[in-house]
Amino acid sequence: MATRLCKLNRRDIAASLDDIQAMVAQPGYMCRSCARSCADKSALCKPQALAKQHTQPASLLPVVNVDSKPAKAANKAALKLAKKTLKKQKKYHKKLEKVLKKQRKLMRKQQALQSKFSVLQGAGSDLNVTPALDAGFSAQMH
Repeated sequence: MATRLCKLNRRDIAASLDDIQAMVAQPGYMCRSCARSCADKSALCKPQALAKQHTQPASLLPVVNVDSKPAKAANKAALKLAKKTLKKQKKYHKKLEKVLKKQRKLMRKQQALQSKFSVLQGAGSDLNVTPALDAGFSAQMH
C-alpha cells in the first residue's frame, strides 16, 4: 500500500480496502489538500487535527429519515423551478404563434394588394393620357 491515502489509485484501494477501512473508522486528522480523513497523521499529505468530539453510543443517536424535510424542500424547489420554466416556455410559444398568425395575415394582404396593383397597372397602360392634360393637373396641385 502507498504511504499516503492521497496517492492511492483504484487498484491499491481495492487491494487494501480492509486496511483503509480500519484507518478511516475513527478519524483524527483531515487532509487540507484533498479533504480525506484518517486516524494516522502519516497517511495524509497535509494533515490537520480534527476537533475532538464526544460521541454518543450508536443506540442513542437519532435516526435520520432519508425523506427528511431539506430533501423534500429541495425537490419541491426544483419542481417549482421546472414549472416556472415550463410556464415561461408556453407563454413564449403562445407569443410566437400570435406573431406568426399576424405575419401570415399581412402576407395575404400584401399579395391581394400586389394583384390589385398589377391589374391597375395593366389597365393604366391601356389609357391614352395626353401630356397637356397631365401638366395642367400638376399645375393645379401646386
